[in-house]
Amino acid sequence: LWSDPVMDLGLRENELRGVGLTFGPDITQAFLEANDLRLILRSHEGPDARDRREDLPQVLQGYALDHDTPAGRLMTVFSAPDYPQFMSSHETRYNNKGAVAVLSGPTWHEPHMVSFEAARPRPEATAFYEYETYPDTDDELMAEELGAASSQG
Repeated sequence: LWSDPVMDLGLRENELRGVGLTFGPDITQAFLEANDLRLILRSHEGPDARDRREDLPQVLQGYALDHDTPAGRLMTVFSAPDYPQFMSSHETRYNNKGAVAVLSGPTWHEPHMVSFEAARPRPEATAFYEYETYPDTDDELMAEELGAASSQG
């Protein structure tokens, strides 16, 4: 499930996430052809993840076209506007839009993308964890673990 598109050809272990695979436009094309499809819509890769990547466009409008192959397209749709909801006060907000894909027949492979903004002002909400205390990303977690290991050694 934790597989991400990349612009490099082939199928590889996902070293950035540490789990799952990465797949190139050739893999997208082969999958589309093998399954007689013209469109793949995927989700879950938000602006914070795309910030660490230089090979694919950001999702600040709520979506991005990742692979455009002769067989069809692969798009990422991210429906959470102004992500993440809870951030440390020193972090810069993305102010990204969320989006949904509206599909219509008869072909169903040319989505109409509808972007939307978060409600302002943001509704009052309570986090269910200490977001200022715990790491948000794998990079922060590794830095924290390295710091703890170096102070013990």
